[in-house]
Amino acid sequence: MHTQTKTIADINAKLAAGEAVVMTAMELKARVRGGERLSVADVDVVTTATRAVMSGTAAMLSLPVGDEGELPDSVTINNVPCLSRFRTRSGFTPVLLNGTEESLDNHGRYGGGHVLRALVERDAVEIEWSSGGKRRRMSATLDEMPFARLYTSRNSYQNYMGFTNVKNADLYRNNPTSIFACRPIPPLRGLAVSGCGEMNPGENDHARRVIRPGIRVLVNGAVGLIAGYGTRAAASQICLSTVADMRDMDPQYMGGFRTSYGVETTNSLAVPFPVTSQEILDNLMDCRDEKLAHNIGDLADRIKLTSVPYADIWHDAPLEVCFDPERCICCSYQCEAEYYCPMNAISWMDKTIDQDLCVACGACTGNCQGGAFMGRGGAPRRGLGDIHIFDQDVPIIFRQSNRLRAERLARALRTRLLNHDFYLMDTDSVCVLWN
Repeated sequence: MHTQTKTIADINAKLAAGEAVVMTAMELKARVRGGERLSVADVDVVTTATRAVMSGTAAMLSLPVGDEGELPDSVTINNVPCLSRFRTRSGFTPVLLNGTEESLDNHGRYGGGHVLRALVERDAVEIEWSSGGKRRRMSATLDEMPFARLYTSRNSYQNYMGFTNVKNADLYRNNPTSIFACRPIPPLRGLAVSGCGEMNPGENDHARRVIRPGIRVLVNGAVGLIAGYGTRAAASQICLSTVADMRDMDPQYMGGFRTSYGVETTNSLAVPFPVTSQEILDNLMDCRDEKLAHNIGDLADRIKLTSVPYADIWHDAPLEVCFDPERCICCSYQCEAEYYCPMNAISWMDKTIDQDLCVACGACTGNCQGGAFMGRGGAPRRGLGDIHIFDQDVPIIFRQSNRLRAERLARALRTRLLNHDFYLMDTDSVCVLWN
């Protein structure tokens, strides 16, 4: 029986002395697959991460607009409405921007998540507000806002599901829009999947031994805190609420996202797992794609019908999407790959993919008429791969999670830990309500 333990203070001391062993979840699980079984003495911290569509995102912003004591009737940022029932103080008006709020003039294609990324990219945004019957306008950047804090109410779901059209029920046929697809899916002609599997912080903490309120994490690359469980948390499934300042965020880990239902937001979360006991390490080592079930339901009712291991989705899967201009057939009406791209990452005119925007969702691989878009990396396969369900191979046509950025963020957190730029929070000394 393993009885060796460490404290958070012990690990922080090793980090400060440059003696700590820090691994990413990918490194740890690769060693386990290679036949190793590690002990508490072998590793001090394991970094986990996920990047996916995460609604329940909002930002409180202090905009440099308004006169002292003014109560604006309405405020928009890039024509996206904000909650603005706050009085102006010292020339700044607080507003709340919902990540899934849609633009007034670009319905379904631009929303709060796009504004949040534009701000983090330090782009100037257009602010309009009305008060006393007068409408005014100005532009501003994030650096002109003294307060810009991102709040999430449900991040890092442990209850992700995949969806396909199995029943072809009237509910879906009459209203084919869905947040789980970029366009209607014919019966058993495509599968939309979600979740980063063994990388997901929640999946690595089934026993709830590590993730607690007050611990320091990375939210979209910025240091933040876990505030508590999220609105989709259940007794057997974790999701998290987080908070972080927007100024230190990295835009590659966030942004607006479009589905056939409307606009969504994407976020990234990295959580360090201090290896203070063998139980924690054993849970990390046992959390592997081949042992984690991804439930699959029908789009019409979201009821589970079957499940597959995450290994079927991510093992040797292409983590990027590339474009071959020689395959482009120059569609005369519109480029469907460009039209249905959830991140607006494709330019048909320039024949390019903006890889900083692209989340490798794979929508382009299924929508391009000429087959010019394909997965890059992983084992040779058609598109993003097939899943064998209901006695047939169903192609993956849409991924709402971005494993490439998740792995990148896990490495970034490891680097910060090793460079003395991030230390673990001892939550025993933090008084936070946890319910």
